[in-house]
Amino acid sequence: MEHLAIMKKGYIEKILSGEKKIESRFSKSRIAPYHNIFPDDTVYMQEVGKDVTAVFEVKNVLFFELRSEEDVDRLRTLYGKDICADDDFWNMKKSARYATLIFIKDPRAIASFKVYKTDRSAFKTVNSVRDELLINRRTIVKHPHACANGRHYFVFDGHTHCQFCGCDFTYGEVMRAKPDYQTVKSVMRTSMWNDEWLHTALDRVAQAGLPKINRQKVKNRLIRSIGAYPADDGRQTPYYGNPIYYAQHGLGCCCRKCLEKFYGISKERSLSEEELEYFTDLVLSFMKEKAEK
Repeated sequence: MEHLAIMKKGYIEKILSGEKKIESRFSKSRIAPYHNIFPDDTVYMQEVGKDVTAVFEVKNVLFFELRSEEDVDRLRTLYGKDICADDDFWNMKKSARYATLIFIKDPRAIASFKVYKTDRSAFKTVNSVRDELLINRRTIVKHPHACANGRHYFVFDGHTHCQFCGCDFTYGEVMRAKPDYQTVKSVMRTSMWNDEWLHTALDRVAQAGLPKINRQKVKNRLIRSIGAYPADDGRQTPYYGNPIYYAQHGLGCCCRKCLEKFYGISKERSLSEEELEYFTDLVLSFMKEKAEK
């Protein structure tokens, strides 16, 4: 098995230098890696908020069920030097009830790569980190357009028009009427950015998550991202790791600027329940189409 360990700043360097010989994981419940990691497994290391940069093999593993603070103190006495943690770390682990000590073998730096997790766990077990968590990202062109071929990059400054050739977006009335999915797709062919998101292949993580998407998950995502005008508008919808993101970018419902640009919905007000249901239907139609391919 392979594992992804999220590390605080400085720990990866200590492992690579040989100073830290044991990676420890303490928890209040039976969560990974407790009884879920074995000798000869592989652990990829990622500093919080950064890419995966290093890996080690598992030499040995010890599991402990902790019944008191004294049990935690005993582990510190026996293994503290090789765990290489400070007083704050051990004070935070006083209430832990389970511990996993992973003895490190062959730590090494590797060419960095980005992974995507859909949860907040600090330790994740998968069959293959690269196959299940690696994102195969498309190359994003900042302002894609091919005006001579009828594919534009539309902006809104009181009215919607192409930033490069100046032509008007002629489907405003059609889009304000909230057309069906196929009509929206047809209209979006004139917007090169959106059309590319509708037709690009999903990354591995998004593809794996496709069967898990349901109506409530889509609606909840839309409420959080475009239900009202957020302070970070234009940056609230990521690009990778979830098929909903592809649908939002492709259908022009990723931010309030796009809703105003394509659907004529002012960002000054919250979306109505009817509008939320409409965009939920659009996204689900995209999901169905991707699932059938």
